[in-house]
Amino acid sequence: MLQECTTAIGGLGLDIVPIARIARLVDRCDRETLSLLFASSEIELCQSASDRLECYAVCFATKEAVGKALGTGLLGIDWNEIETNIIDDRITVHLYGKASDRAKRRGVREWLASWCCWDGHVFVHVFALSR
Repeated sequence: MLQECTTAIGGLGLDIVPIARIARLVDRCDRETLSLLFASSEIELCQSASDRLECYAVCFATKEAVGKALGTGLLGIDWNEIETNIIDDRITVHLYGKASDRAKRRGVREWLASWCCWDGHVFVHVFALSR
């Protein structure tokens, strides 16, 4: 007997970012300025990564993709309220503040995300799973 699936895709977000663009951003900014875009845990993760610029690009693209999946982009959300964690080539997404409130209003209860890198670009896609 098949069980009914109680999870639906509440949103889909995609983003592609050139790593060189993020490299220019990261190289121009001090840590305080970076903290306006990235959560402190993301900065620590990226700074300790074997390819820190690719890591920053994944975090940046994930934020953009999550905003798209929420249906409004990042309008009214602080960038550092969307936190990316990369473990063994897997992405987990955590939301805080206004980003979390917006996701709750849309019924989002979980995020599925993945990424790939090719030809100097990072591609991220996320699914917002709802009830």
